Amino acid sequence: MAVRIRLAKFGRKKHPIYRIVVMDARSPREGKYLDILGTYDPKRKELLQVYPEKVKEWVLKGTEMSHRAKAILWNHGILKEVVPEDYELKRVGDYFVFEKRERKKGGEG
Repeated sequence: MAVRIRLAKFGRKKHPIYRIVVMDARSPREGKYLDILGTYDPKRKELLQVYPEKVKEWVLKGTEMSHRAKAILWNHGILKEVVPEDYELKRVGDYFVFEKRERKKGGEG
């Protein structure tokens, strides 16, 4: 099962609110989700609530991340805080994944 961090829409008419959630890749936008990582208000462009420990947990498990979810978490400094320095962001198709950096072999010879 491919799991992704993406946005799920809720709120009221003319005032959308998005939950940053972990979902199965085949689920619809308002479908069932595995975990809630935070809440985002696009009108005010602010994170209403975020759980950095949950974000770190799912990122380190290798969960794919949608472009919009990555942009929101990066711009608010969440990804910079929770991702260790030995991980790098790689694009896989239309999604992003944090993978452990390969160490360069130096001094051989």
